[in-house]
Amino acid sequence: MPRAPEPSRRSAGAARILVLGGGFAGLAAALALAPARRVALVDRRAHFEFLPNIHELVSGVKTPALLRLPLRPILARRGHRFVRGEIRRIDLAGRRVVLAGGRALAWDALVVALGGVNATHGVAGADEHALPFKSVDDCARIGRRLRALARGWRRGARPIDVVVVGGGLEGVEALGEILRRFRTRGCFRVQLVEARPRLLPEAPARLDRLVRDLAAPWNVDILTGEAVRAVRARSVALASGRRLPSEATIWTGGPAAPALLAEAGLSPAPGTWAPAEPTLESVEHPDVFLAGDAVRLPAPLAKQGYHALDMGRCAADNLVRRLEGRRLRRYRPAEKPTLVSFGDLDTFLVAGRVVAASPALAVAKEAVYELVMAQLDRENPARRVRGAQARLEQAVREVAWPALSSLAALRRQLRLRVSVR
Repeated sequence: MPRAPEPSRRSAGAARILVLGGGFAGLAAALALAPARRVALVDRRAHFEFLPNIHELVSGVKTPALLRLPLRPILARRGHRFVRGEIRRIDLAGRRVVLAGGRALAWDALVVALGGVNATHGVAGADEHALPFKSVDDCARIGRRLRALARGWRRGARPIDVVVVGGGLEGVEALGEILRRFRTRGCFRVQLVEARPRLLPEAPARLDRLVRDLAAPWNVDILTGEAVRAVRARSVALASGRRLPSEATIWTGGPAAPALLAEAGLSPAPGTWAPAEPTLESVEHPDVFLAGDAVRLPAPLAKQGYHALDMGRCAADNLVRRLEGRRLRRYRPAEKPTLVSFGDLDTFLVAGRVVAASPALAVAKEAVYELVMAQLDRENPARRVRGAQARLEQAVREVAWPALSSLAALRRQLRLRVSVR
């Protein structure tokens, strides 16, 4: 049951509101709060990053600048402050957040939207030798590494070994971008390793076969039911005893809960997500609201950007309701179709048990990206237009034109297949 509202220590309008995290949930929460309120958002990065499309940095379809929005001017236009800093401690009892260097920020109401960190699952050598797949910088680094390896390869030589660890959404999209950029050159042999029995295990089983069929003509091996035991500088050791040579190991192990959650007492143990009521208020502290990947709700929820946006807005609304002594509302997740891209070879739309596949669906994925970036970019109208124009030009150049430049490509783009599990 939702808790009864408690009176604030300050008047609602004077309450100091702190938002931790400048990702989907944190930025959405801050922008949902009225300009008249005393709001500050804290993040160690200067930019919001559109993480659902970072795989396109691997191929160069996107550039880092196209996937980032500057937090300070966006928040300033809304009348809020941006504080850049590394969060070292969340002091619930003292109602303050301590940053690296000792600066402390006091709060009367708090939104924690810290997101996740790279999950290496304790695999030896993963932190030292694998390339993480969690941020714009990470994926730009992967793209540079692959291009450098490709430049050093000579036709007729043995292909360069690349290993992608993880066959979830990130791993499949990473593989697709490698094929987009390099498949016709033949410079790479890619091995994708997934510990579970099939690719994209949360999606309909049909998707596993579709991805395998698309990868089959190229120098790709997909190894499912194989767990990684260790990552070394130039190889990957599997639990089965098999060793895979690798000049670049891409790690897509998913998100892990940041240590700050347990250290603050917002989660019950290290490595666990913070439990929340259906109203998104913390189970552990009534004046703290949780949003985005950091949250563990009573009913499990996929860690998707659209859920994070909705949770951020709901957390902001309930925070204001608590300050004003009004009843809180439950967060009701809206299920939306998921778009999964596989380079320029295909794009899948997953809606429950239904899978639709067509390269033309890449336009829909691009439209989602463009719409969300435009909604969040509130610096000024002129910059919003310039940013949208730059993103559109890049999309036409890298996505649409290669697909439409020949009759055969156009026919392939317009082919739509629908299947039900």
